[in-house]
Amino acid sequence: MSTEPTPPFLVDAVRASASKMQGMKAALDARAKELDAVKAQLESERQDLEKRAARLEAERQAIEGERQEVRGARASVDQDLATIRADRENLSAEQTRFQDAASDLAAREKALTQAESNVERLDREMIGRMREAEAKFLAIVNREEELVKLQRDWLVAFETREQELRTITEQMHDRQEESVELHHSLARLESVFKDETDRLAAERQELAAKEESLIEAQRYLASVIEAADVGPREAERPSPPPADEPPAPTESHPPPMPIVAPRVPEPVEAESTPEPEDRPAVTRAEAMDRLTRAIEAWKRARDSGRNVGEMRNTLKLAKDAVQAGKYESAIRLATEVLDDLQAAVIAR
Repeated sequence: MSTEPTPPFLVDAVRASASKMQGMKAALDARAKELDAVKAQLESERQDLEKRAARLEAERQAIEGERQEVRGARASVDQDLATIRADRENLSAEQTRFQDAASDLAAREKALTQAESNVERLDREMIGRMREAEAKFLAIVNREEELVKLQRDWLVAFETREQELRTITEQMHDRQEESVELHHSLARLESVFKDETDRLAAERQELAAKEESLIEAQRYLASVIEAADVGPREAERPSPPPADEPPAPTESHPPPMPIVAPRVPEPVEAESTPEPEDRPAVTRAEAMDRLTRAIEAWKRARDSGRNVGEMRNTLKLAKDAVQAGKYESAIRLATEVLDDLQAAVIAR
């Protein structure tokens, strides 16, 4: 062997190769460990795959059953699709109605906008009016003192008027007592007038009975006169002429005039109403009543054939007096007409 020393670069190369071999050995050991781990993992995965295959077989059978269910579900889905189509049509109709409602809503929103603008305008007007009212209220407050003063004056005037009303009430009470007394007197006059009316009605019935008896007597006299005229006419009747001579013309006598019974005028009701000592104020109703009775009596006298032309002017004057408010003059003129008619009836 040579005794020459080994060069240092060879030593380094050997050391490097040795370290490299050690690294490769360590890598191989690590790789072997990894392979063992991979082998164990593959074994576990194979077992998992077997389990999955069994599971897949079970799932395939389950899927087959589910396929049958899916077919039934498809039929139900078809029915659901038909229902969905109908619902879609209904939805389209609802959508149309919704669009109409949306258009109505837009119109309402527009109207609301206009109403809001009107409300704002009214608010401004109300604010202006409130300001005016406030100014007027201040003016009213300023005039309150004047109103209080006027109220005091009114109270004084009211007390004065109340005192006057009390005086007038006392006077009215006195007049009411007088009217009660007049009412009693009028009641007595009414009873007297009723008795007089009953008496006149009885007299009218007696006159009617007398008139009927006179008419019957006139009829009897007329029948007697006709019977007396028939005897001489039969005695003076000529004998019939011979057959060869023409008959002589007979004189035609005028028919007897019928005897007309004279008309008896109806009695005029006399005014026998006594006047009380204290006569009350004459009213329009009393004047019209007296004038109406005078006109009715005048018409009855005119229908009976009497000459009552002068009384017509008196009745016109009485009517003018009623229209002018002169009731006492009207009653006086009507009473004159009634008195004249009554005097004429008594004279006949």
